[in-house]
Amino acid sequence: MEPPRSQTSVTYEILDQLKANGAEVSVVTERSGLVDLENFKFDYDFYLFKSHSPMAESLAAAAHYRGCRLLNEYPATMKVRDKILTCLMLLQAGIPTPKTFVTDSIETLREVVREMPIVVKPYRGRRGQGIEVCMNEADFDELIARRESAESDEDEGGEDGTALGERLVFAQQFCEHEPYDYKAYAVGDYVHVIRRVFPARTKEEKLGMPVEDDPELIDLVRRCGRLFGLELYGVDLIKTNEGFSVIEVNCFPGYKGVPQGGERIARFILDRAEGR
Repeated sequence: MEPPRSQTSVTYEILDQLKANGAEVSVVTERSGLVDLENFKFDYDFYLFKSHSPMAESLAAAAHYRGCRLLNEYPATMKVRDKILTCLMLLQAGIPTPKTFVTDSIETLREVVREMPIVVKPYRGRRGQGIEVCMNEADFDELIARRESAESDEDEGGEDGTALGERLVFAQQFCEHEPYDYKAYAVGDYVHVIRRVFPARTKEEKLGMPVEDDPELIDLVRRCGRLFGLELYGVDLIKTNEGFSVIEVNCFPGYKGVPQGGERIARFILDRAEGR
């Protein structure tokens, strides 16, 4: 796990509930200080894989290949952290998702934006950061200009040492949809869905409005969980004239607004740790 970013994070509730139920909990991240790998012991009964830090991913991989028990499992988590793989798996499973493009040169998207509006995202982006909507070629030109200006500030003419994965640009067709997004939070079979404006800035906007039970929507969310092998996960969706479309699948989201979220997740973790 990683230390929560705010005092209102559901992570605090989960930690408190786990400890209250007698669990011994340790938090390990890249901010834990010096880690002696030779003497690092994988001796816990159960591991909660939450952090996105490179060290956490490496330690989770090591735990997985040692046969340790993780939630979510390492392969499942890493699938949805790869946007290209996520999109391909959604398409292959017949789950509706917008037309998607990936490139190492943003200029190659010009032909696409001449045919359709697009949403440009960082390949490894999180929490809605760095998302740009280009409704037409003029918007695209402005995006190119902003990126060139930012790169000029960072690089005064030296050789570009950026890794290919960091240069990749991920783009999806902008589909006309209702004026808000849907966010689904899943804890095992339990699914709670809200709808909210995007981007959500205030606390009230982030909590959104609960969506009444929609069997078709709930089934779509659970299909995503089964597809990737996730048990604690989120699904971002939009609703177009043709129905719901999956924009993104996330491992261990923020669970904002989920009723008894911390208690519910802690109980699920304990059940899994005890083999239930």
